[in-house]
This record gives sequence, structure tokens and C-alpha cells, in this order.
Amino acid sequence: MTVMRILQIIILAFFIPFTISGQNDEMRGIFVKAESHYLFGEFELANPLYLILNDQMPGNANIKYKIGNCYLNIPGEKIKATEFLEEAVKNASYEANAESFKETRAPLDAYFSLATAYRINDEFEKALETYTRLKTLMPESGKLENSDFINQQINSCVDALSMIDVPVVFTSEDLGSLINVGSVNSCPVISGDGNTLVFTEERGLENSIFFVRKLGGAWQEPVDITEQLGGAKDCSSSSLNYNGTRLYLYKNDGYNGNIYCSDFSDEKWSKIKKLNKNINTKFYESHASISTDGKTLYFTSNREGGEGGLDIYVSVLDSKGKWGKAKNLGIVINTPFNEDTPFITGDFTTLYFSSEGHAGMGGYDLFRAEKQGESWKSPSNLGYPLSTSDNDSFFHPFNNGQNGYYSVYTGYKEKNIQYITMGASADQGGMTEIKGIVTLSDTIIEFNDNFRVLLADRNTGYTLDVSFPNKSTGFYHLLADPGQYVLTWEGLGYISIIKEIEIYENHPSPFETLDVTLEPDPDWAPENIEKIDYSNVPMVDEVNSSILVTDLVLRDVRDSDSTNKDVLYYTVQLMALHNPVDLSFFRHAEVTVMYNDADQFYKYTTGKYMTKEEAYNRRDELISLGYPDDLFIQTVFRENK
Repeated sequence: MTVMRILQIIILAFFIPFTISGQNDEMRGIFVKAESHYLFGEFELANPLYLILNDQMPGNANIKYKIGNCYLNIPGEKIKATEFLEEAVKNASYEANAESFKETRAPLDAYFSLATAYRINDEFEKALETYTRLKTLMPESGKLENSDFINQQINSCVDALSMIDVPVVFTSEDLGSLINVGSVNSCPVISGDGNTLVFTEERGLENSIFFVRKLGGAWQEPVDITEQLGGAKDCSSSSLNYNGTRLYLYKNDGYNGNIYCSDFSDEKWSKIKKLNKNINTKFYESHASISTDGKTLYFTSNREGGEGGLDIYVSVLDSKGKWGKAKNLGIVINTPFNEDTPFITGDFTTLYFSSEGHAGMGGYDLFRAEKQGESWKSPSNLGYPLSTSDNDSFFHPFNNGQNGYYSVYTGYKEKNIQYITMGASADQGGMTEIKGIVTLSDTIIEFNDNFRVLLADRNTGYTLDVSFPNKSTGFYHLLADPGQYVLTWEGLGYISIIKEIEIYENHPSPFETLDVTLEPDPDWAPENIEKIDYSNVPMVDEVNSSILVTDLVLRDVRDSDSTNKDVLYYTVQLMALHNPVDLSFFRHAEVTVMYNDADQFYKYTTGKYMTKEEAYNRRDELISLGYPDDLFIQTVFRENK
């Protein structure tokens, strides 16, 4: 060997460690930068960096695990996760330190990610096998923190197989390119009157908020109001009040999560302002929606004292116009996992929300729960394919849940807002909803029981249903089968409005909107209270099925034989007869008709009260309005099965 050759070898040997060291430093820098994006959920920025590392370190299972997780969190890319995660689990260990640059093993969580990838791609059998495999690999001395969640996902895979076999019926109408201004249009919120829409256009790590009005029945061109709101590029739309003049928003606030609002006045939106400490805490608040009367706020938070993860809370506006102390909706609605995006229907009866914890297809599914007095019935899944094996959230109900606004992926990284029309439910059958707003031309006072809307059969004249306008908003609604009807809007001291309407077998819309304004009656003068004459009660042939309750039982409040019953609420009984009564007979009271095959009585009741005292107070008020003195209080319950 020549001297020159020996010298070359010595020089090469001297520089190789520095070259390798330099490459390692460069790779470490890329890893640190990728981890930073990954930590903050910026998966589209993290993934290209991990892919560079994968090219340089093809045998590193930890890098493949990170790539798979990134793909799982990038819309339109989730299908790519499987191949990387299948490689990652080949070298997965409970002891792996996933945050270390030197780590070549994937954490055991790679099995969970792989199972999730299978589930999202509707490969439920593979998902079941992988979730189950993960459970067997978990050491007894150190169970994974989310072992209960793994069991939940296993159950979801089983449920998904049955849900897909029974899809729900609905139609969807894309709002088109006028509304869907960007690639990813999300978080659509609609005002209660249906004339204002606000939505969020997602632009990478920044958002833009758009505002749209409906004029003459047609949507106008959307207006970008992000700057009006104060440059709220980390905000997303959350809800609108009834007339579209107050907007609630979620703001990221450096991953802290808070709820803000903005008001519309003089044709522009105000700078956003943060809601009070009963709503926003040092914990994470992710969503808020307002009731149609503007007095109740449903929102989500992971604050201490909840059932676990994000829970749904409710706050009521106090006498000073401030949001009161938040109340957790409890274990019927909230689970040990996450609940999010709650919306209450315009009639205050049904809550729509998303949940990871109730029975579904995995991830977030869409649910609805009916309110019963001050409690909630068990939630029901909206069904496949509204709920899917991926994350589904932010279904904004409209027309009391007959319709909804929902953002749906329509292509690669394309998400459009659609108008959903639900198929006829068991509760509603093929009925059409008649709804609207009652206003008074001379005043803005709250409505009372002297105002009502009557639905009568045009042929028989029988009153089939009665609706009392909401005290604050004047909103009313009725349900009607196909037929010919007479609608009457009336109020003490005002001129009644009478209108004939026909509902067809294949009615062009699931609802009819009829807004009216009552004018004062110049000939009216207050009169003495007239006693209601129970000796002359008008009868009808049958009761409108939409107001007939058959699954509840009444007992006199003095009856102590109720130890095996679950008391739901207390009510005032106005009358009990074997024959149905024309509802126009009952004044000053919104009536519920209850029927039980055991005694075959039609029992006419009013009110749902959580205490006997409240029921007795209402009884005394009705007596003062002309009802007989022998009205009595009933306990309402459901038999234990």
C-alpha cells in the first residue's frame, strides 16, 4: 500500500464520524420541528417532515406510527394511514418512548391507531381483531389509561355492522357554489327564523367567518365578516339567536378554548366579546348554542366535576342579563368520554349533539335526546349514514329536527354545507308541521295563556290541536295529517285571524310557515272573569294523535301506592271523560291528552311541574281564571317494566 493511499484512508476515517454526526443533527432538527407541529395538532405540517425522516430511517417503527397518526387526522388522507401503521405494529412495545428521537420502536398505541384506521375504512372485522389484540398486549401492572375507551370502540364495531344494515332515510340538498365559497365549508349555524346563515371556511390553520342573509326566499352572496369580528382567524361559528342578530363563536385562544359573542347592528357585526366566568373557565370550552328565546345556553366544557372529557352544560340568563351558574346535564346525556356540539330545537324539546360515549359506529356519532320535564330520555343515534365510522359532529337541527344543516365531505379536502330533510319518524309519521311567529302590532309585551293558535277540521269544525305562542318569541307550532283545516290565531283584546289551509298526501314541504300580526280590537273592554261551564262540554269523534299520550300513567297525588313507580312530574288535571273533548273548550291552558286502556278515560291535563307546590300554585291560578274549585293534582309516572 502506497503512502498516498494510507493518507487517504486516514483522512476518510477522520471525516466520516463528523459526516454521520452532521446527518444525525439534521435529522434530529427535523424530528424536533415535526414533533412541535404534531403536539399542536398541525398534522399537515408535521407529516411531510416525518416522511423525510422515514426516507432516511426506513426501519424506524416510531416514525411510521407518527406518519400513520398524521394521515388519520388529515381529511381525505385517512386511507393512507393503514400501510404505515401495519408496519409500525411489527415493532411496537409498551416501553417505547414515542417522543425520543433515538426511539425506533412504536408505542403500543400504534395498535389502537391501526384499529381506528381499519374502523374508519369500514373494515370492522379487522378493527375488532386489532382492538382485541391490543387488550391482550396490555400488561396487568400498567393498563393503558384509555382501556375503557378501547372497550367502547370494540362495542362500536359490533354496533356498526348492524347499523349499516338498516340505513336511515333522508334527503340532502347541497347549498351550491354561492354558499360553499371555499374548499372546506363547515360549522353552519342558522337563525331560528331561517333567514340568516353563518358558517366557517377553514383555510389551513386559519378560519374565515361568512355571513349570509335570505331575502325573498333566496340566499344572497356570503360576506366575509372575519375582520368585523376583530380578525377572529382562530374562531369558528357556534350558533345564532332566533332573529340572527347575535352570533356565538368558539375561539381557540392558544388551545385554551373559550366562547365569545358578537352583535349585529347598523348592518355590521361588533368585535367579539368573551362570555362570563360561568361559561368560560381555565379549562377547555369548545361549543355553545342558544335557545330560540335567547335565555338558555347549552355549551361544552371539560371542567372539573364532570362525567369525563367534554360534557354538555346548561346556563340560564338571570334577571340582570348575565349567564348564571352552569349545570351539568347529567349521566343520561354525558358519558366518561367526550360530548360536543349541542343544539336545542326551537320548541325546546330535543337536544342534538355528538358523542364518543353512546352506542354508535365509533369516533363521534350524532345523537338526539328528548326532554321530559326537567329530565332527559336516553339519547338515540341519528343512524347510518348520518353517523359513520369516522368522526361526525355539528348537525344543526332546523324545523324542530325535521331538517338540519350539516357539512359533508364531497371530495378530496372538499366539504360542503347541505340541507338535510329527515325521513318520516315513528313519532311524527307523515305529518306536516305548521309553524310561525305571532306578533302584536301595538306592543312587545310577553305572550300569556290568553293567546293561542287553534287547528280545526274544516269539515267537522272540531278543534284538533292548540298551540300557545312562546312567551318571549311568539313562536308556535302544530302537527297535521293530510286534510283540510281552519287555523285561528286569537288573543284577548285582539282581532282574530282565520285562514283555511290544506295539507296534501305528498305535501311539497314537511312544514308550512305562517307568520301573523294581531291588531288590537277597538271594541274590546275588560270583562269580569267568566266561569267555565262544565255542563256544556263540546265532544269530538277522536283526538289528534300528535297530542295523545298513551305511555304514561296518572295517580292522584294523595295516593301513596306508588313505591314501584318512577315519578316523572306533577300536573293539573282539568277533566276526565270517556269521550274526547274539543280542545277549544279549555281556556288559559295548554292541554295534554292522556289515555290509558285500563280505565279508558281521556284525561285532560296541563303543565309539567317538578314539585307539588308548583302544581298547586298553577291549580290556584286556573281556578282564579274560571275553572271549577275541584281541580286536583296528578302524579305522572311510567310503570316499571
